[in-house]
Amino acid sequence: MTGKKVRKTGLGRGISALIPDIEPMDEKAGSFFMCDIENIVPNRFQPRTIFSEEDLENLKNSIIEQGILQPVLVRQQNDKYELIAGERRYRAAQRANLTRIPAIIRELSDEQVLEVSIIENIQRANLNPLEEAEAYHRLITEFKYTQEMVAQKIGKNRSTITNFLRLRKLPEVISQSLSKNQISMGHARALLGAGAQPLQIKAWETVISKDLSVRATEQLVKKIKEKPDAPEKKPVTPETEALESICNNLTQKIQSSVKIKKKGNRGKLEISFKNEQEFQKLIQLLDNIS
Repeated sequence: MTGKKVRKTGLGRGISALIPDIEPMDEKAGSFFMCDIENIVPNRFQPRTIFSEEDLENLKNSIIEQGILQPVLVRQQNDKYELIAGERRYRAAQRANLTRIPAIIRELSDEQVLEVSIIENIQRANLNPLEEAEAYHRLITEFKYTQEMVAQKIGKNRSTITNFLRLRKLPEVISQSLSKNQISMGHARALLGAGAQPLQIKAWETVISKDLSVRATEQLVKKIKEKPDAPEKKPVTPETEALESICNNLTQKIQSSVKIKKKGNRGKLEISFKNEQEFQKLIQLLDNIS
């Protein structure tokens, strides 16, 4: 533990400070109330975009059998209640055809709602890497956080936040592959090191086709980076176009490859031959010129 003081807020103490374990739930004690499910609206700041159909179905069956064991967290928005935490329970309850679910009201700002949504999902391992990256990006762009502030709020190293944010630069095809769990975050981080996006995609195709491990992907990217760059093509000028045209015409006339190398007013003309017969033919042709 360091001597650094941390502001003690509900967020600083984690999601459990905002959604305490209540057992048994006692509505009379005022710890929660039964909210009409039709009065609940989804969380605008929910970072999670993918919900497992199988998980929701299992949770629905559990709710039908045992009920909802923990209230959802909401804040009042005019005559409605905006969901802050507990979207899986909310969705599963809808599937179970419940009309009312237990809810706890908290007065939170938009910034706090986003923070709570991120923390809840991260602590419960519900976000995929791209969803987590997008959530951190929203804290930075919408609420003017620095990466250091995000790291302190979420309880992770700044380098970890940086690595997540870099995932947003992945080509779309690799992003989709990561979202579908075809590759891991380790694969994605390695692929980012390949350089330009075409190289990243080419490396990704190899990773998928050969089912490479993260370590093997890192080695593949290393080889790509060590490969010397292709020599730059000389720019095409009117003079080079004219010389190329002359070479082509001469090649057709004498049936031998002709190359002209010219630098300033100096240069050389090369005529290639493949065998003795072609050589003698060229000698005869040159003799005739004289």
